[in-house]
Amino acid sequence: MSKNKKPILVTGAHRSGTTWVGQMLCLDKNTRYIHEPFNIDEKRISPLKYWYEYVSLDSPREKQQAVYDFMNEIISFSGKGIAKDFKVIDGPRDVFRFFRDIYMRATKRALIKDPLALMSTEWLAQKFNCDVVALIRHPAAFVASLKVKNWTHSFDHFLEQKDLMEKLSPFAADIEKYVKTPPDIIEQGILLWNIDYYILNEYRKNRPDWIIVKHEDLSLDPVGEYKKIYQKLDLHFGASVESKIRESSSASKAGHLKRDSKKNIHTWKKRLTEAEIERVKKGTEPVWKAYYSDKDW
Repeated sequence: MSKNKKPILVTGAHRSGTTWVGQMLCLDKNTRYIHEPFNIDEKRISPLKYWYEYVSLDSPREKQQAVYDFMNEIISFSGKGIAKDFKVIDGPRDVFRFFRDIYMRATKRALIKDPLALMSTEWLAQKFNCDVVALIRHPAAFVASLKVKNWTHSFDHFLEQKDLMEKLSPFAADIEKYVKTPPDIIEQGILLWNIDYYILNEYRKNRPDWIIVKHEDLSLDPVGEYKKIYQKLDLHFGASVESKIRESSSASKAGHLKRDSKKNIHTWKKRLTEAEIERVKKGTEPVWKAYYSDKDW
């Protein structure tokens, strides 16, 4: 049994497979799944105000301390964290979850699944000594997923974070324009993908220890790719884990968190028109070339 208790952060753009990866890594019985602490819609007492909140070592000390305390109470076994969880109990199911969580806090390795923490990943890795797993998904697949869900984005949440906007200077004009006049879902997806993976590419230049994984590689060879991740994270990859990973990606077991992973890779070619695919390819080209090649289109 591994004694490694470093927190694991699974992040990347939303709709990039972070839920699948988080759940599959938590097949190791010594991990504890934590769902999206940076999600401002979650029922938590939180200092966070924005989608994709940005925290860095240059952020005001008060902000850093508030977010550190918030995350530490979630990750660690602490009286403050337990007290906060107690305050949001609402019914018998919450009571059971509350006591189960106390036990897991004390005994398990924290795994934080949170695409919305992407902008703050470097700070979280520094402050909590996290192992980072970052998911990349093909830009056309990402945009197609947004199109199907009709998920728009509030770009004013970027604009209102002045320190983040300094990092996003190549996209400042588009962000300002989209706040005033939101474009269609395709253009929104293009800009959001560019922002997410531009930031990740900047961060990873100085963090060779981070595990960067393409959603497509996981889909093509789930067992082989997950085994590599398990080894890098010092997690236990046994027969039961392998079986459940196969089941999660099997066409015969389609359902919640179960998918025909190989078939799923190219569904964007049916969900997007040829004109939309060309828009996505051209619009994301400066960034996708850091991760993909022309043959991936």
